[in-house]
Amino acid sequence: MNLWYNKYVDIPYKLFGTDPTTGMDCFNLLCLVWEEECGVVIPYRSSDFLRIVDDRWFEKTHDQLFLKGTSNDDWIEKQDLDVYDMICMCLGSTNVVNHCAMYLGDNKILQMIENRPSGVYTFNRYFQQYTVKKVRWKNLPN
Repeated sequence: MNLWYNKYVDIPYKLFGTDPTTGMDCFNLLCLVWEEECGVVIPYRSSDFLRIVDDRWFEKTHDQLFLKGTSNDDWIEKQDLDVYDMICMCLGSTNVVNHCAMYLGDNKILQMIENRPSGVYTFNRYFQQYTVKKVRWKNLPN
């Protein structure tokens, strides 16, 4: 079965990458999907949310810029997930949000995990236990 999101699978991982051919990270992957599928250009990239820019940023404990969102209040917090919603997670031994995924419907998520290509996963208890916030960009269609 050829689902719309299959074209976003197997994109190589690259921290702060923005090109699906050479590599992307989790947030920049979501930005690509929002632009191509919804026509919404997100004026931010993952590097905009990180004050510590190095290969181990996800292990640092610092200001929760990613959780706070943007100064323009572009995010709406959600309880129930709809297609294209962003799931913010805190993976590993840090209390800093260091990962995001996109809800695809049918309990599936699209994500890019460090050193793995992008893929579709079941939004199961493993990922749910690390979820700290669910949001939707204001300009996305309902």
